Amino acid sequence: MIQTKLPGFILILGIIFLFNISAYSQGGMYHYPGFLHPDSLTPLTVSGTAIVDSVMFHARYFLDENQDGIADYILNFGPPWYQPDSSSASRPNYGDPITIYGGAHDSTGIGLPMIVVYEINGEFWRDPYDPLWTNLGMHSNTGGHHHGGMNGFCFGWMHDTFNVDTLNGTSLVDTTLIVEHYYLDVNGDNEPDYFLNFGPPWYQPASGATRPQPGETVEIIGGVLNKPNLPVVIVYQINGLAWRDTTGFGQYFGGGWIYQNMTMPQWVHAPFDTLNGMRFNPGWHMGGMMMPDTLFCQILELYPQNMPNTGGLNVFAGNEIGMFFPNGMNGMWQGGGGGHMSFASNVQFRLYYNDIQLQGMNIDENTIEARTWDRNSSSWSVVSGAVLDPANNTVTFQQNSVSTYVILTGQENTTAINDDQKLIADGFLLKQNYPNPFNPITQIEFVLEKNAKVQLSIYNILGQKLDVLLNSNLTAGVHRVQFDGRNLPSGIYFYQLRVGNQTQVRKMELMK
Repeated sequence: MIQTKLPGFILILGIIFLFNISAYSQGGMYHYPGFLHPDSLTPLTVSGTAIVDSVMFHARYFLDENQDGIADYILNFGPPWYQPDSSSASRPNYGDPITIYGGAHDSTGIGLPMIVVYEINGEFWRDPYDPLWTNLGMHSNTGGHHHGGMNGFCFGWMHDTFNVDTLNGTSLVDTTLIVEHYYLDVNGDNEPDYFLNFGPPWYQPASGATRPQPGETVEIIGGVLNKPNLPVVIVYQINGLAWRDTTGFGQYFGGGWIYQNMTMPQWVHAPFDTLNGMRFNPGWHMGGMMMPDTLFCQILELYPQNMPNTGGLNVFAGNEIGMFFPNGMNGMWQGGGGGHMSFASNVQFRLYYNDIQLQGMNIDENTIEARTWDRNSSSWSVVSGAVLDPANNTVTFQQNSVSTYVILTGQENTTAINDDQKLIADGFLLKQNYPNPFNPITQIEFVLEKNAKVQLSIYNILGQKLDVLLNSNLTAGVHRVQFDGRNLPSGIYFYQLRVGNQTQVRKMELMK
């Protein structure tokens, strides 16, 4: 039980906590009441004394800010088995003086605000935006991607040899971050033995295979990489169904080598988007001892919220670039915040976006700009000479100096069109889902002016189609469709209604 100076507070908080604890651990899945999308969390730094409740099977952590013996915050450290793999930080003991940096919100259901812990006593704990499908299971953001050191996500080439293995066990699912993380318990102790890399949350194989439910017994065939703390399994099959064909992602899951004396250009694309990438030309080598004879080049398409220092910019697409030496070192990282690398010939960029991103984020396409991070000025610089091609949804440019980060920004459409105008202009109206935010079910309503064939689809924030909710002929009038997001991670999603050649898109937010 939580120890405080007030016995009555102990009893009341203990009873409330026991009442709510059933939502925390069921079948190996760990839920934290009211957990919000990290964009909705308020960054907060709080110092105080740790209070530890050890009455339950897994300890729960609180923070007493004003030294009165009463808990002022719940501390969300994630599942009890989580440990950071890029720092020596540990959970506090009862009475430890601690300083917590994290994301705070009030929707806990037990009367105390919760802090999702990002750092403890200045050491990295976890990054809620960490896309583990790109760095193959490593928390590469020592110090936090949005706070402090800002190391990158690019994972390089030193993972090209896998030991393919067949593993049987029970799935564990961590739902406390923006993207659900999957683990495998092979010995039945409810502790993870492997991290399961299923790729981006929007990826779904053609075989019909699905990600496992918490507590589900599964057979996994995949490539096993030995990493600190936990081995990583790149999933090839689950329960006898194909998950991914590794040849579809290139030899190294995206990226490629360039050589000093190559005679043909080399195109390098993002692992899951062949339209988004960069072309290196012969003569790229600068000469001298500082530039290696070969480089492994990589470009990763990240969620917009993963791009650092973008406050005030309307970012709807982002990329990180890595240039790896033969020894595995990323030459783009010249200290915190990334860097740049110069070449003797221009590198040609083609950055692809889609209409779902534009409509969902309400971007005026004519205002799109490409920007690169300038570490020297600690600011985003507009790329001069970039060519916007609305017909092909691309922004192209060439530079001989490549920056770690490249983003696409745009201004929001300012012309307000009311619902009646939309209905008259398009012959249909797509309304805002309700409730919004939602968890996990929401209702989508639309109005048809006349009979029509309609298609209602769900997309993620990168504009990849996740599901088709409706594809049929409907009569004129008001229609309502229920969407269940229980199998999706928390985050921003778009829903699109297509009627004939016309479409309308709206944004919604799933909060688990």
